[in-house]
Amino acid sequence: MRRILLAIIVLTWFLPSRGQELVVNFTFDTVCLTKITHFQSLCKIADTSAQPRDSIISLAWDLNGDGKFDDGNDTVNEISFATAGLHNVGLKAISENGLAKALYKLVPVNYLKPLFTSSSSCTQEPVSFSNHTIVEGDTAVSYFWRFGDGTTLAGVKNPVHFYADSGIYNVDLIASFPSGCLDSIKNSVFVAGPPTVVFEFSRDTIMIAGDSLFASVQGTYDSVTWSTKAKSFSIMITSAGYYSATVYSSGCFAQAGFHVIVKERAADPVICNIFTPNGDGYNDYWQILNLDFFKPCQVNVFNRYGIEVFSSSDYKNTWDGTFNGKQLANDTYYYFVRCINQVLYQGNVNILK
Repeated sequence: MRRILLAIIVLTWFLPSRGQELVVNFTFDTVCLTKITHFQSLCKIADTSAQPRDSIISLAWDLNGDGKFDDGNDTVNEISFATAGLHNVGLKAISENGLAKALYKLVPVNYLKPLFTSSSSCTQEPVSFSNHTIVEGDTAVSYFWRFGDGTTLAGVKNPVHFYADSGIYNVDLIASFPSGCLDSIKNSVFVAGPPTVVFEFSRDTIMIAGDSLFASVQGTYDSVTWSTKAKSFSIMITSAGYYSATVYSSGCFAQAGFHVIVKERAADPVICNIFTPNGDGYNDYWQILNLDFFKPCQVNVFNRYGIEVFSSSDYKNTWDGTFNGKQLANDTYYYFVRCINQVLYQGNVNILK
């Protein structure tokens, strides 16, 4: 009878008391790859007032997530994970009264590698930055940009930035975790300036009625669009108006234009027979009026002794009455003018000062 009673007492001693609960928990720090993650057990018996009192007698860690609690038995533990990301870590506790419980948590190990690309652009267009940063572990990443022109921006993953001037800019992207991981990358961004529009004309932009004008853009461009909707590098113009061309090069563009004036053709050039080259700013040059209608004009001027004192194969209304760098005397001189109409005009011109 005593043996049976003793066996019952021993069995009752190892049964958990009502109201007692084994709480399994642990803390860990969030680190970057290659750093050591530290663990701290927080296991406890929730109600220590119950009788008999219970206590934790065993701890076991599963640090590699293989389901086996064979990676340490201390209250604190540590490991340097070989890979970034979320790692399944478990802790099992056993109490003296036979309570047992295990808990698994996902433990992040952070890793980031900043990467970005940018769109090609010019000063009229924004540059778009595409963030391709590799992130493992924690997703709460902060971004900080230095655009290379003295401006910065924080908290935006994929920014858009305008550059006031063309050039090459060194752009920095700095990525960081709240836990302290930080890395950066520097890329060069090229911002092109607008192309220069240069026009060339087959003749002056003042046209004679009935004539035509050929206008061309000079340079190397990807494409050209005229205000007339033409896509060629040259156009033929037959009427007055404003004409413009938009040129495109490497994603940038520029526009320029010009006015075309049409004048009625005069019957003959009007050749002045007097001018006063005295430097007073009035009538200082010998003029052939309506010259635009008849040029180019071949001009030859002689003195009364038959000596040629002036000649030009394309007169520009710029003769100031000098010969060999010296001012000619007041006198009557004789001209011969033959223009594009092939009519020979001859007469005299007087120099008065």
